[in-house]
Amino acid sequence: MRNSISLLVILIGASLGAGAHPTGNMVVAGEYVLWPYVDPVNDPDHHACVMAWKPGSDPEVLLRSEHAGSDFMLYAVDETIWLIERRNRNDQFEIRLLRMEVGKTHEIIWDWRVDERRIGEGGFFVDDDGSVIFGAYPGIFRLANGSTPEKYFNFDHPIRRIRRLSGDTLLLLGESTAWLTDKQGRILREWSNLTDPDAPDAPLSRNMLFDIDYREGQLLTAYWGQRRFDLVKRDGSIETVYELEDPLVPHWVAYYKDNVMLFASEIVFDGRNPAPCLSIREQAGISNIWCPD
Repeated sequence: MRNSISLLVILIGASLGAGAHPTGNMVVAGEYVLWPYVDPVNDPDHHACVMAWKPGSDPEVLLRSEHAGSDFMLYAVDETIWLIERRNRNDQFEIRLLRMEVGKTHEIIWDWRVDERRIGEGGFFVDDDGSVIFGAYPGIFRLANGSTPEKYFNFDHPIRRIRRLSGDTLLLLGESTAWLTDKQGRILREWSNLTDPDAPDAPLSRNMLFDIDYREGQLLTAYWGQRRFDLVKRDGSIETVYELEDPLVPHWVAYYKDNVMLFASEIVFDGRNPAPCLSIREQAGISNIWCPD
């Protein structure tokens, strides 16, 4: 059993997931918002699950792993959901690739294989040829079924996280810089100095952005180091969307229709699983969707 679950991983150093964080990401598939967690929320054996929600309904478990010490990483295009399921077997990670839609049974695309690169933690997508493109500090890599990872493209800056957008554009996250690129790595737009170097009291001393999303010239960020969600507008000005209070820290963001989805969890060290909280910001304000005790 992993103490306080891999949902709260402490990785000290310059690796992709440096800092404490939940494993996975938040995506939108058709009408649904999806995110990984564990089921039940306080499961000490960490059976990973995928949660799904749409307006007018309660969040529900879409898929639950059979394996203790497991995780899910997600990618979605239209209504199709791609999942990397990871398990810990004989003290090594193994992954498999699944595909599904909400309300339908999942399909196994790749069966279990050893994972030495923690594939999916830094974001991934499935390319047109069926290969998995994933971020793993300090770069971006391609993995075809039955092969070993190879560099996807050369990039002059370290990459911590990737996100595929519509129109074959990618969103790349560094330490305090983000880039909008095409699939060849050509920079279309850059945002620099996204973190405050003088920011006080960063959780776990990690003054970092944890996640980003982009739409129509605006960058949505989960600023871990300052416990807040920010919106970087077209003119470069920054609006704080939601400021959290200790022990909550921001993890994931996603645009959803005309709204934004904001995922946070409590960072505690008393043996409990991190308590999650998913919120939505609409025109009327911010409301909580899923904040179980």
